[in-house]
Amino acid sequence: MVEFRRLRLLPTVWAVMLGLIVTTAGSLPWSALVVLNVKFGVLFPWASVVMALYLVVYLKYLNGWGPPLSTAAIRASRLRARSLPGAVWGWALLAGGSANIALAAVFVVISRLGWIHHAKTPLPALPPLTIAVWLLTGAAVSGIAEECGFRGYMQGILEERYRAPIAIVITSVCFGAFHLTHGFSPAIIFDAAWGAVYGVLILSGSILPSMVLHASLDALEVLVLWKFSGISMQPPVTFDSAATVTLFSGMILAVVAYESFRRLSQVRVSERTRKVRPGEATSI
Repeated sequence: MVEFRRLRLLPTVWAVMLGLIVTTAGSLPWSALVVLNVKFGVLFPWASVVMALYLVVYLKYLNGWGPPLSTAAIRASRLRARSLPGAVWGWALLAGGSANIALAAVFVVISRLGWIHHAKTPLPALPPLTIAVWLLTGAAVSGIAEECGFRGYMQGILEERYRAPIAIVITSVCFGAFHLTHGFSPAIIFDAAWGAVYGVLILSGSILPSMVLHASLDALEVLVLWKFSGISMQPPVTFDSAATVTLFSGMILAVVAYESFRRLSQVRVSERTRKVRPGEATSI
């Protein structure tokens, strides 16, 4: 029995480790480039240009380009960055977007009640354009690298071993724990919840919608934090009418998300029953 459990555990450990390696490979160079950009030529955000080129190579390699050729097919199948029909894209973005905003509504209310404390990180005195480009690049890096590592490689391997809901739960817990690098906070629960949203979006058959939504949400978050970075934090407030409206709006969006996910699943089933046209299922 012990040996059986060990054999069952090894693929899970491998999936988690590989997912973290893929994520780190995509995100770590960005930190080094920003440091170098601060030292050399801070007036122009050249680090973003270099990182964009790196991400192109990174995505192409994970999708099967480059040596060794013996791993090309499995790399592409693990990444799951497949192109999608327009209808699938529409329902995926509506489902994931409404779910993201619903969670954000709850997050905002809890933050206003003082249950989640935000650490204020002062930004350096640099040209605003440079900071804005860096923040947007960082959001894109997070969205791309984390979706490749967590929803592509990690969750994909786990789905081969377990049922999809279990794979999503394990991946989401790891995703939340991954953000402990930002410090311990109850906000980690929301990170795990957003991870679950992106995990369920694999109903679309591709990680591309979750990449777009993940990067967009991160971009919105960092720009808002930047805008209010110099403003002192307001004291916690009681549950007021604004909180009620926000939560009610979140509930409506949660219903929209549920129906959109259900519709997405139906559209995907109908797409699979069709005869695949040449080039329709190509990857990026």
